[in-house]
Amino acid sequence: MEALSSILKRALQGGFLEGFMAGGRGGEGVVVSHLLFAYDTLVFCDASKEHVEVLSWAFMWFEAISGLKINLHKSELIPVGVVPNFEDLARALGYKVGSLPFCYLGLPLGDAFKSSRVWDVVEERFQKRLALWKRQYLSKGGRLTLVKSTLSSLPIYFMSLFIISRKVSLRLEKIQRDFLWGGGASQSKPHLVNWSIVCMEKKDGGLGIRNLSKLNKALLGKWCWRFASEQDSLWKQVIVRKFGEEDGGWCSGDLRESHGVGLWKAIRKGWMEFGKRVAFKVGDGSRVRFWKDRWCGEDSLDEAFPRLYYLASSKDAWVA
Repeated sequence: MEALSSILKRALQGGFLEGFMAGGRGGEGVVVSHLLFAYDTLVFCDASKEHVEVLSWAFMWFEAISGLKINLHKSELIPVGVVPNFEDLARALGYKVGSLPFCYLGLPLGDAFKSSRVWDVVEERFQKRLALWKRQYLSKGGRLTLVKSTLSSLPIYFMSLFIISRKVSLRLEKIQRDFLWGGGASQSKPHLVNWSIVCMEKKDGGLGIRNLSKLNKALLGKWCWRFASEQDSLWKQVIVRKFGEEDGGWCSGDLRESHGVGLWKAIRKGWMEFGKRVAFKVGDGSRVRFWKDRWCGEDSLDEAFPRLYYLASSKDAWVA
């Protein structure tokens, strides 16, 4: 993959290929030529015969270097927007036409996932997994183990990207409650303990089952942490170019526009709550605010010494 990446980068630098420009507020952006996944490679290029031919040549060079064979019949050309004579171009070069709907790549993901119907996929996974378990033969301890190890983990991927609504979390938790107490689709058994108590830690008298809403906040908070700690990640460069970053570089710029990527907007909203639980270890002091950041003691200095803060002439000064 390093060899393939080098070939594609050289083609991009020579002007033989054009990547996808993730635009930004100031007109600057990040050029994304290709993305590598576990089993897939996604390459961006202009919808022209010349560029697609160059891409085919790049694959041929990669085959000569690596000894691997790229099966074009298993590869797809996926258009973004309206591309004239697209199918003729794909077939002439031996590619399969992608079946991904044109509009999908143009939709703001955050807006698409606001609907609770998207979470129906997760609920279907719950039901399919439950259908494989013979719950009448399971002890309460066995059901508890399956809830904690499997049912609580099924929605983690979705919850690490999207805010789960209260309606959806109640639906998924109801499935877990019914399974834990032994009820099925055709019967209902009483729930002996309140679910909020069940979700408490064992040392506090609960069973240690994850509360989905709190888990969702924790998983989204990890993106705030990664934005603050990762410097050279491609995803962070795209976010910074698109929305900018606040002084210090700990979070992106505030997203107040009515348009834009709803996916990051939802994650960015959690920064205020996340930031209250963050303390700074001062390095050279150029990225830590003297009064407003928590770096000296349990509280920020503007909270610990409000009278001094009121008299301060430079309330946004850095520690440096």
